[in-house]
Amino acid sequence: MNATAARSVGWRPDWGRYALLWVRMAFGSHSLISGLNHFLPLFSIDGGGDPALSPIGPLMGELMATGLYDGVKLVETAVGICLLANRFVPLAALVELPISVVIAWLCLFVDESPNIVFSGLREISFNLFILACYAGYFRPVVAWKADVRPVWSGRSAGR
Repeated sequence: MNATAARSVGWRPDWGRYALLWVRMAFGSHSLISGLNHFLPLFSIDGGGDPALSPIGPLMGELMATGLYDGVKLVETAVGICLLANRFVPLAALVELPISVVIAWLCLFVDESPNIVFSGLREISFNLFILACYAGYFRPVVAWKADVRPVWSGRSAGR
């Protein structure tokens, strides 16, 4: 359909959907690459500096020593796959939220260098935007007084 024909039938682009697509692709790509890069070194991300000099360094060292960092990177990899494949997007964004909050906190209030602050803002903004786009899926979860609907009762949230 050309532009003239589109205008004649009243077609208007849904800029919210385009924004969601862009954010989902950007956040998904970042998550997938960040997660995979931990297990398969695809890119050098050391920045040439000594990580021990960063105020975040001790926390990262403890996360790695306890094995929790591997779990975080597995979650990031799975989230990236889900976002890029457009599958389980609300769940993926929700699962990534605690990681995004920690990343944002460390970037904004612990490290505070300009490029790191940008990374923290991007991380939390992208995640919150995706969650806001899928907010309708979370309304039943925040019900003031929710009905009991066990899975074995056969009653879904929509009934």
